[in-house]
Amino acid sequence: MTRLDRLGGPATAAISEQLVDVYRAAMGTPPFHETEVEAGFFADELAGELEEPGFRCWVASEDDRVVGFAYGYETPQVPSEGWYGLLRDAVGQGPDGAGRWLEGQFAVVWIAVRPERRGRGLGRTLLERLLAGAGTDRAWLITHDLDTPAQALYRSLGFQQLGRGPLGWHDAERVVLGAHLPPGRASLNQPAPVNPTRAPVNPTRPLAIPTRAATNPTRRYRVPRWGRHPTAVVVNRHKTTGATGWL
Repeated sequence: MTRLDRLGGPATAAISEQLVDVYRAAMGTPPFHETEVEAGFFADELAGELEEPGFRCWVASEDDRVVGFAYGYETPQVPSEGWYGLLRDAVGQGPDGAGRWLEGQFAVVWIAVRPERRGRGLGRTLLERLLAGAGTDRAWLITHDLDTPAQALYRSLGFQQLGRGPLGWHDAERVVLGAHLPPGRASLNQPAPVNPTRAPVNPTRPLAIPTRAATNPTRRYRVPRWGRHPTAVVVNRHKTTGATGWL
């Protein structure tokens, strides 16, 4: 039985070790071959991202064990220096670039599914639920430039390449994807089974979108880094990349 829950920052913090374990399992496999170093980067970023205004996370669990997750938040302002400057350069600095696709839009920061749970549509369900509650016109993410099931999923949801640059761990090149979010997507937040053969989402779980706090214009947002199933943002020391490749 697969259960889906929507969590805010504090509730996600309570199970953060399980999210790191899912990340480790997802990203330690081919074609990514990540190590404990990158898993540590993810753990550090997750701890900071939990405090971002509007943070929300969809978690899939089976027998009280997390088997997949997807989280993100809005990026009202995107700084022009550091890693974010590289991101803006990759997308384009003009009004049709960063101003249109990044500022005030929804960043899909990470998506990860345990290897033994892939191929069942769970990654799609998590991503659709996350995007359904975005509350923005567009969404963006960063990922590896690899031909993976994750890339096929993104394309099927309308994501297109916006640019590329040294946005991944260790300054590795990643691609930035963006998609227009269609109207009527809020219906995806209604309780529904992961697939027809599985149990429905817990109907007693609150699905309300958390209230966004006033944006601090000096805050440095961590942004998605798609290079694995997840998308995450890199700040300062390590750069992040985003979504994984196997869903």
